[in-house]
Amino acid sequence: MEEKIIAIIENLTGYTKLKENRDIDLLENEILDSLAFIELITTLEEEFDIEIQPTQVEPNTWRNIKKISDLVEKLK
Repeated sequence: MEEKIIAIIENLTGYTKLKENRDIDLLENEILDSLAFIELITTLEEEFDIEIQPTQVEPNTWRNIKKISDLVEKLK
């Protein structure tokens, strides 16, 4: 699942070093801007057939690949 999430984020952002640096803070390092963040949520919902609630859109949940993967896994 993490590999698919990495591919989605790389496709949305153009940042290609996530496989080597899975712990990078996506927000602090400005890899995910506000538009990419919304596109990521929409894409994850479509790709994994999940629904992300507004209460789950808090910055700490979206900081790195592991946290995003944990959220997706929880919602499946």
